[in-house]
Amino acid sequence: MNPMAFIWLVYAAWILLIVYLTVSAFGAKRDTEQHMPQRLGLMVAMIAAFLLPRLSIFRFVNFAPVNAVLSSIGVVVTVAGMAFLVWARQSLGGNWSQIVSSKQGHELVTSGPYRFVRHPMYTGGLVACFGSEIVVGGGFVFLLVLLGAIFLWRVGAEDRLLAGQFPEEFPDYARRTKALIPFEW
Repeated sequence: MNPMAFIWLVYAAWILLIVYLTVSAFGAKRDTEQHMPQRLGLMVAMIAAFLLPRLSIFRFVNFAPVNAVLSSIGVVVTVAGMAFLVWARQSLGGNWSQIVSSKQGHELVTSGPYRFVRHPMYTGGLVACFGSEIVVGGGFVFLLVLLGAIFLWRVGAEDRLLAGQFPEEFPDYARRTKALIPFEW
């Protein structure tokens, strides 16, 4: 298979994921308040991730295309991460939000992938970024680093929000379920 075909597969998968998340957002419950800085921060991080490899000092991250075996593994890891993310999004239903925010009629979801980790969308997104950086390099290297930092902040912020919103159920759920990596962290 042409090495560029793997790169196109990765980009096509990301486009499909973005379309899915955009369309599925229409069915989500309304946020109780608006958080424009969070939305802008996420957008700036994604734009920066794909602009940074264009700077001469960061050209070393532009290592694609790699061999077909490694690229195949990267595509499989990317799709697996995205599948986990989509499963988590489906499990959240109307409780999903692009930002850390309580929802009108918010419910604590502990089923589906939420049985294994408290933040499976972040887990899936990071796994997908890791697989993508194996195949494409460039922007996905920075996307993994920048989104990783944002997701780590959001894990703490969401846990605090859920602990305040569900003081009876959340502490027990947090004790028995790891944040991002099943059985580890």
